[in-house]
Formats: sequence, C-alpha cells, structure tokens
Amino acid sequence: MTDRNFDGIAARFKKNIYGNAKGELRLALCWRELIDKLPALSDGQPQAVWDAGGGLGQMSIRLAGHGHSVLLNDISAEMLDVARSDITQAGLMSRLDIRHVAIQEITTEERNQQAFDLVLCHAVLEWVANPEQVIAALVAGMRPGGHLSLMFYNLNALILSNMAKGNLYKLRDRDFAGHPGGLTPPSPRQPQYIIELLQRAGVEIVAKRGIRLVYDLMPRAVRAERSIDDVQALEWQYGADEPFWSLGRYVHLLCRLPE
Repeated sequence: MTDRNFDGIAARFKKNIYGNAKGELRLALCWRELIDKLPALSDGQPQAVWDAGGGLGQMSIRLAGHGHSVLLNDISAEMLDVARSDITQAGLMSRLDIRHVAIQEITTEERNQQAFDLVLCHAVLEWVANPEQVIAALVAGMRPGGHLSLMFYNLNALILSNMAKGNLYKLRDRDFAGHPGGLTPPSPRQPQYIIELLQRAGVEIVAKRGIRLVYDLMPRAVRAERSIDDVQALEWQYGADEPFWSLGRYVHLLCRLPE
C-alpha cells in the first residue's frame, strides 16, 4: 500500500464526503471539540497551526478566520487548488502557507522553526501505508505544551456496522477495506493501536470522542426524518462517554506534548 493521493477526484471527494450531513457533522463536531478544549483558539491569541494532510482546507479556513497562522500541506495538488480558491475567496491567503508535499516530507528544520501550538491531522491515517511514521512526523512538529488533534476512520465502527447488517463473511474474514480507487478508506484503524502509537511517540491523551456515532447507527430512513441539529446535539452528549467514544465512525483524539 502507498499513501492515497486524491488527484483526479477532488471534486467528487468534496461532493461525496462534505456535500452532505455526514461531512457537516464531522466538521462541526471536530470544530466544537477544539473550541471547547482549547479556548486559546477563540479568545484572540494567535496560534501557529499545522493542518497536516488538510486537503480541501476547511479547518485551515476556520482557523485562519480566527486570526491564526496556518501551514496547510497535502500530497494532492488538485485538492490544494480547490483549497486555494476557497481561501482566496475568503480573503485569508496572507495567513496561510500552502505546501504540495507529504506530511513526512515537511523537514525537521521547518517543523522545529515553527514549533506549532496545534497540529491537525484529520481523516489521514486510514489512507497511509505507515501510520507510525506519520504520527512521528506530527509529534516532531509540536512545541512542548502544544496539542495534536487526530481523527481517523474507526475499525470498531465498521465491525459493529457489519454485525448489524449480517455480513457474516466480511466479519469472518475481517474484510473491511474499501475498494481500491473508491472513497471508502482502505485501512480503518483500531483506536487502541493508535493510542499506543501516540503514547510511544511521547504525547498524552487529553480527550477522546466518537464522531458520527448516533448518525451512523440510525437506519437511513430514520436519518431523513431527523433534524441534523438534534442529531448533532446527541452526538455531543454521548460522544465522549464510555464506551461510545470508541464506536463512532471516526475517533477524535486530542493529545498534548508534555513540557
């Protein structure tokens, strides 16, 4: 497996992943978690932020809009072109540094010079060949006392979903990877495995939250009858509780590098 590049399908990605309630919930819940746990992001204190593998740049735009300086990188030039257009339209280009480069290729010198207060890596680990290498690169960019916001596609949720659907052969064979070329991630990650990688890299886990827990457990017909605001409120109510944080379609971990 190689790290996935979305060149050629950026428009499809934007429509299918973010042009619906699923994408809306994911962005809204991650943003609320950050603002809730890191008040410096919204109280006027400029922060140095690295949006690692940030693709279309939605989180970069929100953070730059709050006055923070953001490094946005991705291996897809096409995704970054879409991001650049949206960033220009928002009048925020002066606050962003956009790099067409892999996370692992942001040099040690660049990371150390910036000493990022916040590193974001959302929905990336499930597309890469070596998550340990990526996590090491992310942690290397954090200043002591800084935070890492890490969200990934959750293997536990896929197992639960296949149990509910009665996909016995998939469960028997542990065949949960998406088809090559599709938009279902090929490597869903087990939360405890990622937590172990993070702890070995030297960061502590500050908060854990399941993203798209309530929404994904509802039948599609029921989803259509429910207010997205009501669903989001319930996602927030239950998402950080045991055992629900480890059962969302995505898991969000907020980590801190000790000083």
